[in-house]
Amino acid sequence: MKKIFKIISFFYLIVLSVALLIPLNLFIVTQFVALEKQPSNNNSFIIHLVLFFILYLLFYFSFFNKYKILLFCIIYSVLVEILQIFTSRGFQIFDIIFNLIGVLSSFLILLFFTKIIGEKGKF
Repeated sequence: MKKIFKIISFFYLIVLSVALLIPLNLFIVTQFVALEKQPSNNNSFIIHLVLFFILYLLFYFSFFNKYKILLFCIIYSVLVEILQIFTSRGFQIFDIIFNLIGVLSSFLILLFFTKIIGEKGKF
């Protein structure tokens, strides 16, 4: 089962990287979503939160060390935003903040539930 989660995790990471780094005014992107229908900054913050929540969640079920996964997801969320400087997407500090909120909320929710399950298993 872990092998399937690893494959899904790496596929998700590749798709996420492409989606976050591809210029929004690229011909391929505008064929699917017109420029005027692309998400505004207000919507994109929620999208970033959800995408990075899912990223940590997938990697959590794929690998063993939750703290290394947390560190990887934090570094990745900052790095992908820095790399956007070199595309027409540009750098936004709020994207990083919402990326980190997504990662940390996923981490904390999973930590909370594993503690509850662990405590119930002792009785």
